[in-house]
Amino acid sequence: MTKDWIPLKELEDNQIIWAGTRVRLYGIGLNVVHKSDDFNEYLVSYIYDNDDNLQLTNLSQGEAGNIICIIKKDKPNHYSKASALKLVMHLEQTYVMLE
Repeated sequence: MTKDWIPLKELEDNQIIWAGTRVRLYGIGLNVVHKSDDFNEYLVSYIYDNDDNLQLTNLSQGEAGNIICIIKKDKPNHYSKASALKLVMHLEQTYVMLE
């Protein structure tokens, strides 16, 4: 894990989560040598013709394109908040890269 990845549980609830934010879920059970490689990575993105939610789309090899969940937008804005992400992801195993 690099220094740029922030544990989800450490984010303030009002932290803005934009489309394009990357999210990693660790400890998913991959058969890897190093535990640090046992993760799936997701991209927060818009949903076509859905103005109320954002989705987390898998970017990892073999799982790419799968959707793990949706999160509510902070309407009328075009972003979500960390509190919405915390409701749907494991707090202990999830890291976020804010760019």
